Amino acid sequence: MLAAAPPAYANGRFPASNRIVFSPSNEKLVVLRTTFGILPSYDNGTTWSWLCEDVLGLPPTSNEDPSLEITKNNSLVVGVSHGLLVSPDTGCTWVTEDGGLTQQLIKDLDIPPQSPDTVLAITSTFEQDAGPDGGQGYFQQIFTSTDDGAHWALTGTIDPSATVTTIDVAPGDSQRIYVSAYRGSGATRTTSIFVSGDGGQTWAEYPTPFDASSETAVYIGAVDPTNEDRLYVRSEGASRLFVSSDGGKTYQVAFSLNDQMLGFALSQDGSKVYLGGPNTGLYVASSTDLQFSSVKQEEPDGSTRTIHVQCLATHGTDLWACSDEVSGFVAGVSQDDGVTFTPKLHLLGIQGPLSCPAGTDSTICTTTNDDAAIPYNPFGSLCTNLGACYGEDAAALPEFTVACNQFGACGPQPNRDAGSPPANDAGSPVTTGGSGSPAKASCGCSFAGGGGAAGALLAAGVAALAVRRRRRR
Repeated sequence: MLAAAPPAYANGRFPASNRIVFSPSNEKLVVLRTTFGILPSYDNGTTWSWLCEDVLGLPPTSNEDPSLEITKNNSLVVGVSHGLLVSPDTGCTWVTEDGGLTQQLIKDLDIPPQSPDTVLAITSTFEQDAGPDGGQGYFQQIFTSTDDGAHWALTGTIDPSATVTTIDVAPGDSQRIYVSAYRGSGATRTTSIFVSGDGGQTWAEYPTPFDASSETAVYIGAVDPTNEDRLYVRSEGASRLFVSSDGGKTYQVAFSLNDQMLGFALSQDGSKVYLGGPNTGLYVASSTDLQFSSVKQEEPDGSTRTIHVQCLATHGTDLWACSDEVSGFVAGVSQDDGVTFTPKLHLLGIQGPLSCPAGTDSTICTTTNDDAAIPYNPFGSLCTNLGACYGEDAAALPEFTVACNQFGACGPQPNRDAGSPPANDAGSPVTTGGSGSPAKASCGCSFAGGGGAAGALLAAGVAALAVRRRRRR
C-alpha cells in the first residue's frame, strides 16, 4: 500500500492479484492469490472470502507470492520460503509438512492434469556446502505426493550449480518432467531447461535462448496438453516467448512482448495461446501458426482499450485474467478470447474472512491482537489499507488525500457499509471512458466499479508502481 499500516497487512506492495487456480473436482471453486492474502470463491467468483498471510506464517515485511495449487479433494497446497503447508479443508486448518521439506524454500508446485491427486514440489535452498564440489550451491529436490498432499516422498534432485525457477509435468506423460533454471549472474548468466523422462530420476539439460542484457530468467509457461514434446517457455525482463517442438532441445522465438509477460495460458485443447503484460495488454494466437494479435476491449462508444494483464488462466472455454481496478476488475472472465471481460472481483467486493470453525488455524485472520503495541484486527486492518470493506471516507485518510492531490482532484466520496457490494457489481460488464482511461466518478482517481478512497489509492498506485515479480505462471 502507499502508507504505513498495522503489521502484516501493508507489506509495502500495491494490492494486486497475480494467480488464479481452479479445483479439479468442483467447477465452482476458484482461488485467487493476491499481494495481501489468498481469496477463495465457492460460487465461480460471484463472492470471495479472505485468508490472511499470517496463517501461512509470513512475516509482516514479507513480499512473497506463495506457490499455490488445489488438489482433487480440494486441499490447498502452498509453498513458501520456510516450507510447505497443506490445508485439507480448503483454508481453515493447516499442516506444515516436515521431513525433507522442513525450512526449505519451495520454488514451485505443479499438479499433473491427468493425476489431480498428485502434487510435485521443487525446493531451492541456498547452502554453504550444497555445491557439486562441497562449496556453495542450491539444495534442490523434488518431492511428490500422490494423496492430495497428505504424504510426501523424495523423487528427484537437480544440479545444485543451477538455480531452478519452475517445474511442470507433461499432461500426456506423467514421467516427463520439465524444470527451468539459470546459472551465473549479470553478463555471464545462462538459462536452461532440465528434462526427465523417468519421473525425475535422471535429467538432460538443454540451453534456451537468452539475452543477459535485457532478460533475467526463464520460466515454463505450459506443456501442450496433446503433445508432451511441445513446450512453451517465457523469459523475465523484456519478455520473449520461446517454443520447443522437440522436448526442450531446440527453440524458436515465437514472440517478443517488450514488457513483463506476467500472463500466459493455453486453451484447454492447446489450440490457442494467450499472453500479456501490464503495459502492453493481451495477445492471442493459434498454436499452429503463433501469429499473435493484440486484443482490444471494445467499448460502447466504439473506442477500444487494453487491460493490464497480471495473470492469465483458462477454465473450460473461459479465459480468466488478473488485472487492476484501472482496467475495471481485479479478476475477470472472458468468453470471447478477451474482447470483453466480465468482472468477477473488485477490491470493494471482498465479503470478509473465510468462515471457519472456532479453534481452527485460520481464525487468526479474525482475531484482534490486543497484545500488539497498537491493537488491530486483521480484516479490519485489510479494509483500512484497501480503503474498502468499511467504506473509509477519502477525507478521513490523509494518504488518500495526498494521492488524489498528486494524481487528480477528489470530490466527496460516499461511505460504504461493511459487506455492501460495489456500485458496479461483479456480474456487470466493464465500463470505461475509452482510450485507456477508466470511467470517472466524482474523484479523478476513481475506477470503474469502485470510486471513493480505494479508487484514489489504486490510480495513484498504478501510476507509481514499478512492476516486479519473482515468478509468474
